[in-house]
Amino acid sequence: MVGNVWEWTASVFRTYPYRGERAGDAESRETRVVRGRSWDGIPWNLRVSSRDNYPVSDRYYFLGFRCARDESP
Repeated sequence: MVGNVWEWTASVFRTYPYRGERAGDAESRETRVVRGRSWDGIPWNLRVSSRDNYPVSDRYYFLGFRCARDESP
């Protein structure tokens, strides 16, 4: 899951700890969490737990999303 693009998530960015609030509950809903780093990242920091935030209006070559679906039984 690491190495292609930072993955946009649906989570509103909040600093840790949330202090009793859920990740999606925030006053500002304009920044979202991005995870995973991209191909142009520093090697020691390429990990799924990497977390940052960007405004939803921003567009960069290193930000993207992943499509997923459940496998049929």
